[in-house]
Amino acid sequence: MTEVQLHPLISGGDIKSELRKRRSKDVYQTVRASKASLLNEKVKLEEADGWRIDRINKKSIRMALAKPSSEQLEDELWCLLAEMGFKELSFGRQFHISVDKKLPARQVDVFAKDDETALVIECTQSEEPKSKSMMPLIEKLMAIREGVHKAIVAHYGRKVQLKAKIIIATRNIIWKSVDVTKCKEAGISILTDDELDYYKILIQHIKQASRYQLLAHMFGGTGIGGLAKNVVATQGTMGGVRFYNFLIRPYELLKIAYIGHKSSRNIDNIETYQRMLQKNRLKNIAEYIKSGGKFPTNIVVNIKTSKGKGLKFDKKEQVGSESYGVLHLPANYAVAWIIDGQHRLYGYAHAAIEDEARDEKSTLPVLAFENLTAVEEMKMFIDINSKQVKVSTGLLVELYADLHWGSPHADERHLALLARIAARLNSVKTSAICQRVVVTGKKKNSYRCLTQTSLSDGLYISRLVGWIRKEEYIAGPLTASDSKYLEKSLNKAMNILSQCLAQFAKAMPDHWELGDAPGGYLCTNNSIRAIFLLIKDICDHVAKKTGNDLSQLTDDEVVDDIIPLLQPVIEYFKNANSQQISSFRRMGSSLAAVKQQSQGMGVFVRQAFPDFNPAGLQEHIDSRDEAGTEVAATKINQINRRIFNYVMAALQNEFGENKDNWWTKGIPVIVRKKCAEEWETNDREKPEESYLYLIDYQAIAIANWELMKDVFALGSKNIDDRKNCVKWIKGLNDIRRITHHPEKGILSVDQVRYVDEITDKVEKYFV
Repeated sequence: MTEVQLHPLISGGDIKSELRKRRSKDVYQTVRASKASLLNEKVKLEEADGWRIDRINKKSIRMALAKPSSEQLEDELWCLLAEMGFKELSFGRQFHISVDKKLPARQVDVFAKDDETALVIECTQSEEPKSKSMMPLIEKLMAIREGVHKAIVAHYGRKVQLKAKIIIATRNIIWKSVDVTKCKEAGISILTDDELDYYKILIQHIKQASRYQLLAHMFGGTGIGGLAKNVVATQGTMGGVRFYNFLIRPYELLKIAYIGHKSSRNIDNIETYQRMLQKNRLKNIAEYIKSGGKFPTNIVVNIKTSKGKGLKFDKKEQVGSESYGVLHLPANYAVAWIIDGQHRLYGYAHAAIEDEARDEKSTLPVLAFENLTAVEEMKMFIDINSKQVKVSTGLLVELYADLHWGSPHADERHLALLARIAARLNSVKTSAICQRVVVTGKKKNSYRCLTQTSLSDGLYISRLVGWIRKEEYIAGPLTASDSKYLEKSLNKAMNILSQCLAQFAKAMPDHWELGDAPGGYLCTNNSIRAIFLLIKDICDHVAKKTGNDLSQLTDDEVVDDIIPLLQPVIEYFKNANSQQISSFRRMGSSLAAVKQQSQGMGVFVRQAFPDFNPAGLQEHIDSRDEAGTEVAATKINQINRRIFNYVMAALQNEFGENKDNWWTKGIPVIVRKKCAEEWETNDREKPEESYLYLIDYQAIAIANWELMKDVFALGSKNIDDRKNCVKWIKGLNDIRRITHHPEKGILSVDQVRYVDEITDKVEKYFV
């Protein structure tokens, strides 16, 4: 009976020694001879076989020869795993696994093991990029898969509970989709060029903690027995959200923690680590840790459990509103998103502490939330990080998008998609808002006045790029129907929005260039958010009219349906005067104000397409009172004159007709100063009292309440509450700002009704 075994293996210091050899792209030999002439002859013979002189010594010459291409990828993978901190690795080129007593031992390119996992890796490399069928290798690995698992169990014993994974690593191999599908079905993982490069650079940033990102990639969704961890914890609530406080060893937290999702494995995302984890800061923290330093402040995490079931907590004791007990942490890689404390945690990985006994004595305090929604998580991430290290909100949104691209959680994927669309609109040269977004390193000005946060929020509110319902993604008109096709959705939304915004930019290039400078409106945050809402209304209208699901259409087909309905809006702004444009800009930036702007644009679509009737548009049209606005302006003038006449008569009657008396004693000093300033500015053209404004009568009435309360209270029963009794003046003044500045728009029906009510009361009491 053939003994089941893995051989040969190395560990500890032997790994370091082998690592030095494997890192080199060459193999070496030393040529010696008793005479110089004989040494030169030997060297020439070796050079004829492809060797080259690497170093000349006094009595010998070291020669180098490039490793065969078949060995280069093996060494690259071996070094990668060694630097990640795997504790046992295959040794040499003849590592074998005995998979069956009836068959010869199977040679394996690379083998690596840590405390919880074992990786068996086959390497395939090409000199130049080419398509190659991987099916023969896949079928061989499928045939020995069971034997490999049995060999690992037999070698290490069942108590170790290792999870094993077979991997195919390739360089310059273009995988066929059928082969990728076959690997997925067989449970075989794949490492390609981009992923290998990603992990090589990742090691530079988070050192051995990169192993857990790799293992999350290999074992995503699989329970790992060796990761099971119970901690003593307190349970409480903060702002209605449940949290846990506990202590944990750094490397136990590192195993389940992440700042970049296991699905985010491309070179572009390495920039995320460079921005999130500052190398100098990590180095300083590592030195502090090595010198015995400790961190008393909490690491803040959000733990995502399977299907959002919640963490298991065995309550032992209740103390007030808090509980004390045992918390069962999930036995999966990459389940704890680090909201705050990235540098403190990854500083331990950067320190590369190998003394486990020393790590046993180190613990970190953790504040853990469970299953926060992506919106809650991002808000907390931004709030904490922007306040602590003064990082711009825009950068934090970019970071969040990078780190959650490809997340297994639908809400995180969705927010990442929105942020990437916003970033792409700013970076692609064909976009109408290219370089118009304020990003890190670029200061805001009137031209570059858009923000990624506002654009992302606009897409989120409009639902153009879909939304999340009960943890499931619902496709929007500008995205693909399947949320897993992120790149497809990103490109579709980007192309459609670019073409729509380009219609405005081409029709009004001068206006578009203004940004938020005086006279500008269309290329501002509020306008573009309003346009996003309008486009969604148009998409809903098209879908209802045609019966088409726009998520199933191509970007060009969607654009063809949208553009005709945008044209009336474009034509309006193309011919609008400055007051008409200002009426939109002055509406404000609140969500309600942006919706009002979008509905205002929808009015022009309705005029050209009478069947265009999105939710809320008719109510908006019905709420506007253009004729009433003109009447209200006249009534407010009449009210202002009536109040002026009453105040002048009341003060002169009380303090005497001498202006030095009634003006000084009856008018508050702050009002007198304001009037005096305008009086001087206008070369004392009119009496000072002619510069009193409607809002000034609030202060005058309050200062002379006993004299004027029966009039200014307008019949209020609570006549002693002077401030509330004169609030009607501010309400009237707010409306006056609209009626007396046409660029601010039209009054609503309710506003016109308010003016009518105040008019009736003023006529009754101001006699």
